[in-house]
Amino acid sequence: MSKKTIYILLGIFVVLIGIFLLQKMITRPAGKSETLTALKINFVPDKVNYIQVFKQDYPDSGLFFARKDTSWIVANRYGAPAKKSDVEKVIADLDSVSGSVRGEDADLYPDFQISDRDALQIKLLGADSSLLAHVYVGKGGSDGHSCFMRLPGAPTVYLANNNFISRFAAWNSPPEKRLPTDRWMELSLCNLKREAITSIKMHTPKTDYEFASTTEPPADTISQPKKVWNQVAPSKGKKLDEPKMMGIASSLSYLKANDVADPSYAHQFNLDKPSYTLWANDSSGQTVLINFSDKVNDAEDRYVSVVGNTLLYTINKSTFERFFVSPFEEPKKPEQPKAAIGTPKIQKAAVKK
Repeated sequence: MSKKTIYILLGIFVVLIGIFLLQKMITRPAGKSETLTALKINFVPDKVNYIQVFKQDYPDSGLFFARKDTSWIVANRYGAPAKKSDVEKVIADLDSVSGSVRGEDADLYPDFQISDRDALQIKLLGADSSLLAHVYVGKGGSDGHSCFMRLPGAPTVYLANNNFISRFAAWNSPPEKRLPTDRWMELSLCNLKREAITSIKMHTPKTDYEFASTTEPPADTISQPKKVWNQVAPSKGKKLDEPKMMGIASSLSYLKANDVADPSYAHQFNLDKPSYTLWANDSSGQTVLINFSDKVNDAEDRYVSVVGNTLLYTINKSTFERFFVSPFEEPKKPEQPKAAIGTPKIQKAAVKK
């Protein structure tokens, strides 16, 4: 065999090897690429007791979660209960996050909004406040479901397969802007179920109202017992119909605050001597007593306290009026249609003919 033939065969062999490797790269299953698993945050989820989310120059404008027994609280919002499932999902998603390398030069940080000062930082701490994990979160990816991330001590920037910048509502927000906290807090003011509420009392400056439900026996063997609401007091004056009483019970069972406030304000705006209160109980004997302050600002927000709960809440005008204004308003009468201009003259002309 001539040298020329050998060289030709070797060339064909090299080409075939190249084609084989190229096909292997193209047909590699999605998710198996080494670059997709390049990002890995190493920590033990069960060891996390505190979570800090903040911008470097404005730590007080961030979020600070703390484990309390088997639940979580927002420690920098007066210890308000946090939504346990949402907080634990952050931990789980950080534990499972992966991503591909998108840059390895600190000079590119501005492009990713991921410098120490620009990034949203997340720290996971143990029971003794020891650092378990620390990540820097930059801007979100173009698909809306990803974000740029990096770890301390290395310039590598990854495109993570989870959008943590969106999770904390920090898209393009200035560093000094406080991260929203209401989305993380349990703000329910009533622990009674709508179908279980049996009695409601409403105190207002002019009148005290009381509503009670009774169960009427079924009319026949096929029908179910019927729950009926009645106004117990006052017996004279304004009487609410049953749909309005049912509406009050339903609104009460779903009553939520807008935010929490400094507990030291609890003795302001007559909250300690409230002009408006809501009381209710249910079929199991559970009760709730909610006090409403006077208006605290031009928007007519009010402070709210729940007996047995040390937190102070805020509600807006529409929430307050749902109980103490709207049910007592007279229904608006439909407007009478106005006669078209010129119609009477046309009619009279027709009669003359």
